[in-house]
Parts: sequence; C-alpha cells; structure tokens
Amino acid sequence: IQMKTLNFSVLNICALRVSQPYRVVGKEGEVPLRCSFSSKLKPEEMQVSLYKGLHGRESLCSAYVNLSEPYFTTDGTVNCRGNISSGRVDMIISGLRGNDTDIYRCEIEILFPPPYLRTIGNGTVVYIQGNQTSEREAVKNDVDPLPLLYAILIITSCSLILQVRNMSILMIFLNRLPR
Repeated sequence: IQMKTLNFSVLNICALRVSQPYRVVGKEGEVPLRCSFSSKLKPEEMQVSLYKGLHGRESLCSAYVNLSEPYFTTDGTVNCRGNISSGRVDMIISGLRGNDTDIYRCEIEILFPPPYLRTIGNGTVVYIQGNQTSEREAVKNDVDPLPLLYAILIITSCSLILQVRNMSILMIFLNRLPR
C-alpha cells in the first residue's frame, strides 16, 4: 500500500496539464492563441508544438525554447511567434487562410529538468475571418452571365413552343365539336 501511495505522489508532483480556450477568431491571416500549462516543476527547457486537426495529425510549427530567452519564432507556410511566461505560451499564428479554419492543439514538452513530460492540449477552434469573403467574391466574379442568358432563352422558347402547341390542339379539338 505504501508503494502505491508513493507512485501516486510522484505522478501527482510530475503531472503536466495543458489547457486552451474553446474558440479564437483571427483576421487577415493572423490569430492569437494562448496555451496554458501547469506543472509542479519549474521548466527550464521546453518544446512547444502546434498541430492542426481534431487528432493533431498536421504539425504547423514547433520550437525549442530555453526559458532564459523565452521568445520563439518559426518559419514556414504558417509562421508562429510567441513568448513563454509563468504557466502560459502566448502565440501569434500567421499565414492562415479561410480554409485553415479547424481545431488546433498545443503540445508542451518539458525537456529539462527531468523527468521528461509531454502533454497535448484539449484543442481550440480557430476561425479565420476575412479571406472567405474574398474567396466567395472571386467565385461570384468568375461566373459568366452568358450561360444564364442561354438558359433563360431556352426556357422561354420551350415555354412558347408548348403554349403554341397547346393552342393548336385546342383549336383542332374545338373545330371537331358538332355545331
């Protein structure tokens, strides 16, 4: 029984928790994201990673951070820059487009001091505004009015032909009636 209590105490002391806001909204391809973490240990070296998708399959950015210089920047299609301070990672993610709206998950790894700890956050719905409107407008501008005009012309012609045909049938029917 004493051994189980000791194991539980060690796990409790070493536990790492990461939490994220439920939803954040970004504009013009940038979004702020805060990943809060709690641990009984005071980390000195960390790895911070950001994953896209419900199960976090697509890695967007990852940075090794020595807390003596807690600022980090990553380069790529999507860029992350941020700062680590007392129990939180504040990031600005840039280079996003409207179709990047998804769930994003923070992964925090404490590399030093031992023991090594790694946890992934609960996920944040990241909604990117701005670009979706311009994409819709681009689709609207790409629509050529000529096919619409042809469709209206065909429907009108078919309707007229059917009316003339119905009138002809009615006239034939009326001419056959006894007078």
